[in-house]
Amino acid sequence: MLFAAPDSQTVAQALKVLEHYTRGAKAWFEDEEQAWIKATLEQRTDDTALGVARLVFVRDSATSTTAQLIAQTTPMALHGEAGRRRRASVRAATADELKRVVARGSRLTGGRISSRTQVDASYVFDILFSELLEKGADAELLPPLCNPAILDSAADLTTLSYLHEPAVLYNLRRRYERHDIYTYSGVVLVAMNPFSPVALYGADEMARYARSSGAGGAATADPHLFAIAENAYRGMVNNNRNQTIIVYGESGSGKTTSAKYIMRYFAQAHHADANDVQMSTVENQILATNPVFESFGNAKTTRNDNSSRFGKFLDIKFERQRQRIVGGRIRTFLLERSRVVYQPPTERNYHIFYQLLAGADASLRAELHLDGEFATCGAFHYTSQGGPGSAAIAGVDDAADFAVTAASLDTVGISSSQRGDIWRTLAGILHLGNVSFSGTESTGSFVSPESEAPFAIAAALLGVGDAKLRQWLTKRQIVTRHDHILARVNRTQALVIRDSIAKFVYSRLFDWILGPINASLLPTAVDESQTSFVGVLDIYGFEHFEHNSFEQFCINYANEKLQQNFNHHVFKLEQDEYQREQLASWTFIGFQDNQPCIDLIEGKPIGILALLDEESRLEQGSDRTFTEKLYRQFAEQQQSIASAGYFRKPRFSNTAFTIRHYAHDVTYEGDGFLEKNKDTVPDEILDLLCASSFEFVGSLVSASAVPAKSTD
Repeated sequence: MLFAAPDSQTVAQALKVLEHYTRGAKAWFEDEEQAWIKATLEQRTDDTALGVARLVFVRDSATSTTAQLIAQTTPMALHGEAGRRRRASVRAATADELKRVVARGSRLTGGRISSRTQVDASYVFDILFSELLEKGADAELLPPLCNPAILDSAADLTTLSYLHEPAVLYNLRRRYERHDIYTYSGVVLVAMNPFSPVALYGADEMARYARSSGAGGAATADPHLFAIAENAYRGMVNNNRNQTIIVYGESGSGKTTSAKYIMRYFAQAHHADANDVQMSTVENQILATNPVFESFGNAKTTRNDNSSRFGKFLDIKFERQRQRIVGGRIRTFLLERSRVVYQPPTERNYHIFYQLLAGADASLRAELHLDGEFATCGAFHYTSQGGPGSAAIAGVDDAADFAVTAASLDTVGISSSQRGDIWRTLAGILHLGNVSFSGTESTGSFVSPESEAPFAIAAALLGVGDAKLRQWLTKRQIVTRHDHILARVNRTQALVIRDSIAKFVYSRLFDWILGPINASLLPTAVDESQTSFVGVLDIYGFEHFEHNSFEQFCINYANEKLQQNFNHHVFKLEQDEYQREQLASWTFIGFQDNQPCIDLIEGKPIGILALLDEESRLEQGSDRTFTEKLYRQFAEQQQSIASAGYFRKPRFSNTAFTIRHYAHDVTYEGDGFLEKNKDTVPDEILDLLCASSFEFVGSLVSASAVPAKSTD
């Protein structure tokens, strides 16, 4: 028999699952416009003989009366003439009616008999008891319940009675409307960007969290960045264990500013403990690194006017005995080198270029040929690709910021002459970007007559000979067993060589700056064996644009690894502890394990990165053959490779691929992957730069002279 009567145990267990779904209970329902909306349970009828419950919810925003809405939700086909006379009646469906539900197909997944019907502002659920008791079925068959009103705007999400997506989003929204931009989720602080200045980071706020004490310490105070910083500091002092704060999130969410305030807290908050209200030299230097790295590593993007285009890890070293800052060390990685030579519409190059053009004095401008026709950012290819108006940022004075950057470079130990070398190198990159090429496939390329002036300036500023630079921009050397052959390159290839020089020199300059900074932050007199540290990791967030390339792929891969770390600490380790403690009133909280996505990217020998490296080594390798290899390996073998389910070939493209990331599906354009992965500079160009008459540029190219190398 298809619908056997349920036994008493099934009925009891089902009613237990439904015990919180009583008249007046509120639940969440998905909505296309508002994401989630509330509805109230107006009627519930249980048929224990048949083993079916009917629940009728009415949307809170509905304007009709409850009786009218319930009448709308009672399908005429389900209750015949009696129902026509009493439309507001709600009862469980009969076996024949359930058979008709099966015949027309369930609206729920898995082919279940239970169904949900929506009519205007109301929802009707017919739920079979036996299906309700299947593992995980309650979350699929029943709408998530709302938390009691008393828990609205809870400061810690873990205190909510029901912890699911709509409950989290609703609680965060209510707090945001109250201008509470911080919320705890256990050991995690959720920060929402206010997109306007807020008075939350003054000396009084610092002092309040620095003085916090008691059973929970700063964790018992209002949610705040300073509470996280103070807990890390106390964990280091009390437990004698190094600590790390990870700052990550979507692009534009405020990570850079958050990391900046955390660093300021460590530098300033505990001077009262040491009876020293003045910051030490090292503490000043740590704070001075912020404007330096923002100038050289941040840029305006479509999501953020001050987006970090690199990752940074700062460990602040404290003397164990007195708990005062005695040093620090910075490591950088994943600098977005392509931004030096290309910016999408409305975006900018790195801030430092605009600061130099706006803030250099007359003598410096004349020395670097940044006057006359080259006086504005619109005069340079590398600073004008964002289009008209892209160079301006509301509320930002590039000239004033140039002065701040110069002063900060001085604070971190970069001398006046070294700063002059930096400005000259940047100007050389700008002028190099204005060099264009003419020619045909048969004749090869040559420097265009109209760009002879910027070519000569770039060569002079970089300290390389005109003839040699001209030769290796337009020719390449092929080495055979018995000879060296000079081959012409076409116009496109010449532009690639030009851009590779600019990217290489800038990335080496960025790396070089790190050397003097770390030398200043960590004096040789500091005995690291007698120190503990608190680390701050600031990495650019998950990115999903209209057009995504190799840069977004690397960024999102790094964020997948961070998300895995988050899952491990927030879900796995916490729930493992609950199990060890044998907590009675706790049910397992499921979470999406992103390991298959990580395996797809980094797996060996057939992960995306492994296949990319393999294709990059092939003489005839191309972006097209790379994406075709991905299609064959993943899109056509969904059943045999577990991680392949996270890969998809777009329907209308033969050069792109889509990855199902933890945050969003992202489609990457395969064009340019191989070139950006190799990112090579011809040996002849390296030799030319090494022999530069400008000693600073020559030192940048020498690997031994680079104090700290970025991962790129």
